[in-house]
Amino acid sequence: MNLTQITVEKRVLGSKSSLKSLRAAGKVPGVLHGQDLYSLPITVDSIELKKAMSTAAGRNVLLDLKLEDENKTAMIENLQRNVLKDGIYLHVDLMLVSLDKKIEVNIPITLVGQDKRASDDGIVAQPIHEIVIESIPTAIPESIKIDISGLTIGDSILLRDIKLPEGCEAITAADEMLVHIMPPRVSEEEEAETETSEELAEPAIVGETKEEDS
Repeated sequence: MNLTQITVEKRVLGSKSSLKSLRAAGKVPGVLHGQDLYSLPITVDSIELKKAMSTAAGRNVLLDLKLEDENKTAMIENLQRNVLKDGIYLHVDLMLVSLDKKIEVNIPITLVGQDKRASDDGIVAQPIHEIVIESIPTAIPESIKIDISGLTIGDSILLRDIKLPEGCEAITAADEMLVHIMPPRVSEEEEAETETSEELAEPAIVGETKEEDS
């Protein structure tokens, strides 16, 4: 994984109004975390952050931080977005990482081969959309691709069934189901028709008859 360069600046802790001023100026307030309880308030240019997030690595982008006269390697630990305005970040937490030390990250699961799957009207169910792995930063994959082209109704794939990229170890449980092909749904009208047909097909129950008085 390549490093994406981004500039961060130290910031002085202030009031809510000062944070609003920073955001209005195109800056995203944040904190840079490290080992030994290292914590440094910072700001990041919002355009640079969006550009870094737009790479194929997404949230797992590996950052080459330029902080004054130093360069540090970091990753995004937490990102707070504006729920009302898409693409607006309110706060970012960055964590320092070592290129030769494994870390835990969430990796998205991508299903491929749907267009080549059998035409059986099966429904592709994906219970989870990401897994947790442990890897050195430079070996973190952009996503885990699962080929479902050969699956038919009733088939499923568990985490233990797939081979992770070299250097990656799964933290998510091995028996976690990643994809399952379900039978097609039956509409309410079809169910009603089936029930009616079954009722009509049931034989009439013949009751006991009373003997006529002689």
